[in-house]
Amino acid sequence: MGRKLFSLSGVLPLAFFLVEHIWANASALRGQDAYVATIDSLARIPLLSIVEILLVFVPLAYHALYGIVLMREPVKDAPPYGRTLARANRVAAIAAFAFITWHFWETRVQAWRGLDPHAFYATLVWRLSSTWHGFPVRAVLYLLGVTASVAHLAISAWGYGVTARWFQRKRGAWACGAIGGLLFITSAATVVSMATGMEFTSTRKPSAKCTPQQK
Repeated sequence: MGRKLFSLSGVLPLAFFLVEHIWANASALRGQDAYVATIDSLARIPLLSIVEILLVFVPLAYHALYGIVLMREPVKDAPPYGRTLARANRVAAIAAFAFITWHFWETRVQAWRGLDPHAFYATLVWRLSSTWHGFPVRAVLYLLGVTASVAHLAISAWGYGVTARWFQRKRGAWACGAIGGLLFITSAATVVSMATGMEFTSTRKPSAKCTPQQK
């Protein structure tokens, strides 16, 4: 029962969190005004914070804590994954946990501490476009974190779906792979766009880069 709840508490909340998060951030591809408008529209949803806490953050916290307990066990050749895929999913889970915790600190926690949500766009552009000795460390870490998060979701959703007999192994693999690929392309395009200023849509308005202190 515990393992089934562990799997379910990861797949559904993580799927909702990633889809909603990637969709909201993808509005940055159309510029700062579109991003701010999306943030404002989400803020107007009634009881959004309560829904997120109860249906997303609490289940994900349980999933993460239970997952840490399972990390003490060696990787097993358990169906339907197999040892290699199970090991890859564990690595992706660790990286995804670190990335989501880091991103949560940089956005939600900072908002609780007084950062205006309207400043998220400028803050992310400033951080992602920063370099260390000419190398975009933060942007690369974001890409790796997004890759790990999407990979963990796709692999886990496939495994849960096959185990629950929602779909066949091959068809489920194609479906989860396609959805995961779409989520990755969208999120990667957002990161690259904010880090480099590269335009991916024809409707994006040019805007000067600014630091979070600029208004």
